[in-house]
Amino acid sequence: MLRLSESQIKSAAEIAARAFRNDPVTRHLIPEESGRASLIPLYELDISYCTLYGETYATSPNLEGISAWLPPGQTDMPWRKVFSAGAWSLLFRTKPSTLIRLLRIFRAFAATGKRHVHFPHWYLSLLYVAPEHQGQGYAGALLSPMLARIDSKHLPCYLETTEQKNIQFYERYGFRVTEITEVPGTSLRFWAMLRDGRK
Repeated sequence: MLRLSESQIKSAAEIAARAFRNDPVTRHLIPEESGRASLIPLYELDISYCTLYGETYATSPNLEGISAWLPPGQTDMPWRKVFSAGAWSLLFRTKPSTLIRLLRIFRAFAATGKRHVHFPHWYLSLLYVAPEHQGQGYAGALLSPMLARIDSKHLPCYLETTEQKNIQFYERYGFRVTEITEVPGTSLRFWAMLRDGRK
């Protein structure tokens, strides 16, 4: 596991677009499969934000998998920081309808997070593996070292997932579902998951 460099952000975003090609969020943002590559700027923003204000990691220089984290004190994601990470470019690179859908998701995630993690915690913003490398242990290789480090500080960790199949994976690492809800005005369901701090 190594720190992702700024020069690798674009490549990491391109891999994210492939990894999440059929993810429920992706299908909601871009219903037409042919247009889903246009989400690369959104993943680039997320990874850039976590690189600036948190920590992003790759499995190796080959970028088989990526994880993006925000530490305690940086999990609120205020708009001034989002724009400093490159959000302005989305106005020119992404359709307005996509941005409106994204904003609804962002608000729903933020509101749910406030209900469950109103205390210092780590936030797992992204965890994904390139399609050709899935099922080979790369996700666990990214998750385990960070969780061990978080445990050493006795801190909790929080995430959301929109894929029900991911729940069992995260439960193996000590996460538990704290809420199942939908993005208001949509049928997009997501699971809030919390891993309590180890004593």
